[in-house]
Amino acid sequence: MLVSGLRQHYVIPMLEHLYVHIPFCDGKCHYCGFYSVVSEPRLTALYRSLPAGELTLAMAAHPNLAESRISTVYMGGGTPALLGADGLRCLVSDIAAVLPLDAVEEWTIEINPASATVDLFRALRALGVNRISIGAQSFCDDTLARIGRRHTADATRRAVRLAQEAGFDDTGLDLIAGLPGVDTAEWTDTLEQAVSLDPAHLSVYAFSLEPGTPLARQAAIGDLTVPGDDAQLDALSLAETLLAEHGFARYEISNYAKPGRECRHNLGVWRGNDYLGLGPSAASRIGRTRWTNAEDLADYIEALAENRAPPRQAQTLNVEDDAIERAVFALRLEEGLDPFADAKRFPALADRADQWEERLEGLARQGIVERGGRRWRLTARGREVCDAAIRELF
Repeated sequence: MLVSGLRQHYVIPMLEHLYVHIPFCDGKCHYCGFYSVVSEPRLTALYRSLPAGELTLAMAAHPNLAESRISTVYMGGGTPALLGADGLRCLVSDIAAVLPLDAVEEWTIEINPASATVDLFRALRALGVNRISIGAQSFCDDTLARIGRRHTADATRRAVRLAQEAGFDDTGLDLIAGLPGVDTAEWTDTLEQAVSLDPAHLSVYAFSLEPGTPLARQAAIGDLTVPGDDAQLDALSLAETLLAEHGFARYEISNYAKPGRECRHNLGVWRGNDYLGLGPSAASRIGRTRWTNAEDLADYIEALAENRAPPRQAQTLNVEDDAIERAVFALRLEEGLDPFADAKRFPALADRADQWEERLEGLARQGIVERGGRRWRLTARGREVCDAAIRELF
């Protein structure tokens, strides 16, 4: 098995997974729907102490967080490196003063190729970071320019080399499949160039038009032709075939890894563990309450200056719905799910195990899932309609 088995009995565990969002970029990519703002020295200097303030408020609201043993940290964005080495040191120091990070086993930070320097990687090593995720997206300079990236393929190659020379043997790349204007030859070349850099992990995300982005506006007026579903699926299928030939296992719908290099932070979330997110737009799940902070840096700054929680959308689930959500998203993983094991882990699902088995058997007859031992996992066809399969279980 790629990953260890799930807990057999469900008790809300102490928090293990921490996400920190750094919302600054030096510009906006034409496809990007994630929350970010243009970096300014005044804002970056102010921001670095704020996530620790939010953490302090979260611990006051959820006293059980004091028992947390953080095993994974993920710092994303945005472009975290825009805080600078000193800013990142301050951010981490302030957080660690509130919640110890001495038990962290996996510490990931997202890196834009244009931000990569020898000094940055040295500083990250000193902080305890041991996993690097580099946003390559493509290895064609024309495509990179067309989608608004502000780096070149050479910059990506250099970033990977610098990270590896700094001792980061757990370095990964993000790629986008099915970009407009990218043919099979170019996509194959991108995949082969990515593999040639000897990464430990590759994320391959299907291109989607995000509302309000420049590419969405171009498509709306007919200035952009978006690949259809068949072309997207062909690109994803090609990625799976080529990466498998080079020793990468597809352990989640959009993620591939060499053996033992799966992202433990994301695995924890997909397996239904609690997680805490800090920063504007960050999501959290503690017990039966989940929330997402508002996508507004100004409101975030104002709230913390007044020692109150940032604005957010929050929801408290009943016991059954909470258990369903925690269990069902394991279907995204290669390991799949076992309804009867989940019924032991989540007592609220005891009456659903037989029902889920029946529905999964129906999905199996449609070629959407298949059984491996006691666990059900998506087939290649099922990965194309994963959301529909999950809805069927809901």
